[in-house]
Amino acid sequence: MKELYAMPALRMAGKILEAAANVKNKDGAMLIFLHRSVDGDCVGSACGMCSVLRTLGVNCYVAMPEMLPADMSFMGIEDLLLNLYDESNGLMAELRANGRIYGKPYVQALSVDISESNRMGTCGEFFDMAEDKLIIDHHASITMRADNMWIEPDASSAAELCFYVTAKIAELKGIALDMVLTPIAAQCFMTGLVTDTGRFTYKNTKPETLESAGVLMQHGGDITSVSYNLFDRKALYKFRVSAEARMRVKIYADGKLAITTVPRALFDKHEALPDAVDDVVSAMRDIEGVETAIVLRELSTGEIRANVRSVSTFDSAAFAALYGGGGHIRAAGFTVKDYEGGIEDLAEDVIKKASELL
Repeated sequence: MKELYAMPALRMAGKILEAAANVKNKDGAMLIFLHRSVDGDCVGSACGMCSVLRTLGVNCYVAMPEMLPADMSFMGIEDLLLNLYDESNGLMAELRANGRIYGKPYVQALSVDISESNRMGTCGEFFDMAEDKLIIDHHASITMRADNMWIEPDASSAAELCFYVTAKIAELKGIALDMVLTPIAAQCFMTGLVTDTGRFTYKNTKPETLESAGVLMQHGGDITSVSYNLFDRKALYKFRVSAEARMRVKIYADGKLAITTVPRALFDKHEALPDAVDDVVSAMRDIEGVETAIVLRELSTGEIRANVRSVSTFDSAAFAALYGGGGHIRAAGFTVKDYEGGIEDLAEDVIKKASELL
């Protein structure tokens, strides 16, 4: 573990142990929150921490703002997830009415890979309900700091931070790491590391990141399985939608900007989910000469979701912030509701603003 991370990891581990004791004393439950438009890092971080907390005897669940993407089914985490996006199951109504989860009082919230409730989708209101909150995040766009937070923009992923916290939990309890780092948790944290480092090829991959991956491998994290399922395995509908989205790519700003729009009709044509084009933005960034790549996709809700990736000089997080989003310098995103003129008009505005910055 990098020395810079040791003290904040120890501090956060102590706070999580205090929260765990409080939840158990009140015979309550803890919810772990992540951002909407879920990815391998937020899901891996949340489910990894949930598994760790369950080893401590805590009634803990991951508050899901949407359905788990099919390419994450290999993780074996279904029993950790709490569906808080479907009103029909009654869980959301129970939380609103009496603050209970399966009959247990909702005592504690922990958010990972996200700090703001307005980016948690349907789960945001339940995060705001909690009196006690802890936050672990690594997004550069987050400027707030408080005693209940660990924000580390230099870290490769939220999963890396959660792994360090887990190691410190074991240290504070005076037990072996494998007493809290279950094989499921190791696989989940590995999923986060592999996702946010692009299989350990992005510039955010540091020596300590690889050291963490090595320890996770020893405890059940399988790099090969994670890489195959998240990067290589493709359902036929994903293959077809991705191919069409790539054919729609247009180049601007003297070859520095690549953008594609994916209207809802294209998803409907192939009976595809919005995650079908998750691989496109990175492929666009790899085009020779491209500095910035942007994918705009139209959701069934009418929202337009954007993914922004850059190579060396373009600040993706700052650009996403122009539309109410955020993220990292090299990878960010935003969601726009009810944009007048729809996806093509938004694309024109995005092209204009991005070109001016390039």
